[in-house]
Amino acid sequence: MNSRADTLAPVTLITGAAQVVTCAGRHGVGLIENGVIAIEDETILAVGSRDDVMSALGDRGIQPLDANGGAVIPGYVDCHTHLIFAGDRRHEYFARMRGLDDAGLRAAGIPFDVPVSIAANRELSVDELVNASLPRLRRMLESGTTTLETKSGYGLTPDSDIRSLRAARRLAELLPVEIVSSYLGAHVLPPGATKERFLDEILNEGLPQVSSQGLAEFCDVYCDPHVFDLKETERVLRRASDLGLRLKLHVDAKNNIGGTRLAAEMGAVSCDHVNHTTTADFRALADAGTVAVTFPGFDFIVNHSSPTSIQAVRDSGVTLALGTDQCPVCWLESMQLAVALGCRINRMTPEESLRGATIHAAAALGLAHRIGSLEPGKQADIVILDVPSFEQAAFRFATNSVAKVIKKGRVVVDRGAAAPPG
Repeated sequence: MNSRADTLAPVTLITGAAQVVTCAGRHGVGLIENGVIAIEDETILAVGSRDDVMSALGDRGIQPLDANGGAVIPGYVDCHTHLIFAGDRRHEYFARMRGLDDAGLRAAGIPFDVPVSIAANRELSVDELVNASLPRLRRMLESGTTTLETKSGYGLTPDSDIRSLRAARRLAELLPVEIVSSYLGAHVLPPGATKERFLDEILNEGLPQVSSQGLAEFCDVYCDPHVFDLKETERVLRRASDLGLRLKLHVDAKNNIGGTRLAAEMGAVSCDHVNHTTTADFRALADAGTVAVTFPGFDFIVNHSSPTSIQAVRDSGVTLALGTDQCPVCWLESMQLAVALGCRINRMTPEESLRGATIHAAAALGLAHRIGSLEPGKQADIVILDVPSFEQAAFRFATNSVAKVIKKGRVVVDRGAAAPPG
C-alpha cells in the first residue's frame, strides 16, 4: 500500500541560497543565512534552516530549485503606479532641467502636467492601452515585481477611466503579475471643465459604473489646493466608500492642507507622496493603521526639495512603503532602483527600504496577510537574486540583480544562474 507521502505531489525546495530574507515580523528583515524554502503548489510550506525544513517535510518528495549562491527575497510589491498610459512627458522634464518652472513652461508654450497625458490617452481603446503598457509591465516583472497597483486618471472622463481599468484587467491575464486597480477619476481638473460639473461626473457616473462593474478595489483622489481641496476630496471618498471601494489618497506632495488627517479619519488604506507630512500627521496615520507611501524615484526625477522625512517616520511609528510612481513623467520600472533610491534620497537603511518594497507595500494594498513576506501559509511570490546579499541589490544602481522570479510557486522569469559571490 502506498503511503500518504507517495501520493502527494513533490515539494519544490529552494536550496543553495546565501541568504533567505523573509521580511517577516515587525522589525528587521528576518535574515536566515543559508536558508531553505519549501513550496507546495502556490503556497510557502516551510522556511528556515535546511534541517528544520527537511524535518517539517518528512518523507515528502522533493523537486530542487538551486539559488546558486544568491539571496532570496519576497517578490517586490509596487503599491503605486500609473502603468496604463501612452506617450510621455520628456519635453517637460528636460525643460524643467533647464530651470523652467510652471510659469516658465506656460510662457514658453510647453505643455506640461497631466493635460499632456490627457491628449495622448483620452481616445485610446482598451487594446491600444494594453499594447502601450504591456512592454513596461513585462520589464517590471523581469525586475522582480510580482504584484502592483495601477490607476486610471489619464483620460479624465468616465469612459476613458473605464477603458483604462479594463486594460489593467487584460494585462493581468497576459502576464503573471497580480494587478490591483484604483479609480483615480479625481486626478486633476480637465482643461475647460468646471469643478462642480467634473465632480458630478465622478460622483454620479464614474464611481457607480466602476463599482457596479467591479473594475477597481480602491478609489484615489489627488488632494491639493490647486487640484481637489479637503471638502471636495471628502465628497469623492465618502461616495466611493458608500459604493464599497476602499480608499487611497495622494497627499502632501506640494502642500500640506490636512489631507493626511482626512485619510486617517476616513480609514484610508494608504496615504501616498507624504513629502510635507509632519511627525504629528504621520502619528495620526499610525494610530489609524494607514500606510504612508513614498516615491524616492519620483522625488529624484522632479528634484523635489522636500523628500519624505525618514526621521519623522521613525519618530511616529507609521508603516512606510515604497512605490515607483511609474507614470509619464517618472519612467521608473524597477523596484530595485526604488529601493536603492530609498536608501540614497530618504536615508533609509537597506532593511527599511526592502521592507518598504515588500511587506509594507503589501500592507498599502491591504494584502499583507497573503503576500510581501516569506512565511508558511503565504503565497509563494519569491525573487532569487544573482547577488549573495540583499544589500547588494540596493547598492548596484541601474542593474537588474534578478536571477529568477517565482509567482504563485511557479518560475515565471529565469535569467540564469546567480553570479559568483563578490
